Amino acid sequence: MRPIAVAISAHGYGHLGQCVPVVRALQRRFPARRVVVLSEIPPAVLRDFLDESVELVPAPAHVSILMKDALRVDLEATSQAFLDWQNRYDEKVAAFASVLRSIEPALLLSNVDHTPLSAARSLGIPAFAMCSLNWADILESLFFDDANENLGADAEALTKVCHNIRAVYNSAEAFLRVSPGMGMQSLTNLHRVDVLAREGERYDLHKKLGVPEHHRLVLLSLGGIAQHLPLDRWTLPDDTHWIVPDNACVPADRSRMTPFNELNMKFIDVMTSVDILLTKPGYGSFCEAWRNQTSVLYVRRPRWAEEAALVDWIQRHAPAQEVSLEAFENGNINDAMMALLQRPATFSSLACGESEVLNHLAPYLV
Repeated sequence: MRPIAVAISAHGYGHLGQCVPVVRALQRRFPARRVVVLSEIPPAVLRDFLDESVELVPAPAHVSILMKDALRVDLEATSQAFLDWQNRYDEKVAAFASVLRSIEPALLLSNVDHTPLSAARSLGIPAFAMCSLNWADILESLFFDDANENLGADAEALTKVCHNIRAVYNSAEAFLRVSPGMGMQSLTNLHRVDVLAREGERYDLHKKLGVPEHHRLVLLSLGGIAQHLPLDRWTLPDDTHWIVPDNACVPADRSRMTPFNELNMKFIDVMTSVDILLTKPGYGSFCEAWRNQTSVLYVRRPRWAEEAALVDWIQRHAPAQEVSLEAFENGNINDAMMALLQRPATFSSLACGESEVLNHLAPYLV
């Protein structure tokens, strides 16, 4: 029986997080079919999200938004990367088609790179796109303002790139727009599905860390993209203990901070077990915090078009409070945390979208 191929963008880990509930649902509905994940994400990270029953295949390199750090896009490098990619698009499609040919999938699901969709179409393989964002709309928001005035890149060439990416999305069987997400009014095959978010297990981290019960546990994570964090200069709120990235600059006295890897736990379980997540607006961070009833502090990232929908959603469905970029970079979290703690600790009850996604895919798998 032919397998199911899932191509996952390596631009952070939110794309992977969206796919995990769908992969698990596919395995339950179609236990005789293998699920093969194609991604540039390191295998160790993929295994933190997916168990051994899912096959991992290295994917050919794919173009994506290039970042200076977790909050800032490298505009010049990103524009050049997409222009170069478009100039060699047939070659890139052929490389991905070669991988698909070796797998012979019954169906391809891409979150949300466009080249795998073109490769699947060239082989006659049904293909779906799925995500809360799409790269055409993200690129337009980065390089053009509301008056469609170019912000420094090659306007005509980038406009053509966006047009071509959007045409590929529209050629798929459907674009499954995961909620919350961008509007995507220019896609003609859009179908909205409910939230996709993993559920973790709750552990007693106070006991594991030897932290007093009245101390609030805070997980600092800006997603799968590195950020220099001089935590040795931060002023931490009283009665808090922080779980921080391993590459952060921590103070000599680490009694109030624990590097993440010292816990030897899955990320989703750590997030489920803390009181507060400090993060940037990202689909995985926001939706998984909501699903596991973890309050959210967030620092905005400039000119990221998906952000408005995510912030509106988290403000309506979970306790959440913004930290200004200046306060975050200076390590002054106290005011935002006090404001968060004054909010009602209530989380909305919402439907999840795995079954909706399967309803779209299943006719191609029976």
